[in-house]
Amino acid sequence: MKFRTWTCGFFAGLIATTVLTAISLTLYFSGIIPLSITEYGARFILHIPDKPMHIGTWIVGLVTNYSLGGLFGILSSYLYKITGPEEKIIKLSGVAFCMWFFQLAIVPALDPNVAKYSTYDTAIAYYIFYLVWSIVATSFIIKYLEFPDTDNSMTK
Repeated sequence: MKFRTWTCGFFAGLIATTVLTAISLTLYFSGIIPLSITEYGARFILHIPDKPMHIGTWIVGLVTNYSLGGLFGILSSYLYKITGPEEKIIKLSGVAFCMWFFQLAIVPALDPNVAKYSTYDTAIAYYIFYLVWSIVATSFIIKYLEFPDTDNSMTK
């Protein structure tokens, strides 16, 4: 089956978001990070400042994350299609930075309730999360589906 750019990017974003969510929730429930990506998304969409999370809010957080993951996957896929598979490391860093900036600069400006969650430890953890997301989505999935005839090594 030949994947089109939009479909390829959307699925790449969903798969990468699954990896991101699993890592984030694992670190959150083990007490290593103060706020998971899912909780951050739920608190932003529902404007919940410090209330405890329940199953409905977690579902909203997951829907938010997967929707944004699919959107950024589509944007990444078009970036790859327009610019080609060269200079992967710069593209990975650029996509990760855009996602990180969106989450920690634009989202708090839109909702002051989540601004207090933009701390240095959250910023560092989320940047690492988005690098992982970019590696999974941009480098592996989009590259294999969109450019199957090119060399798939990370070193070029």
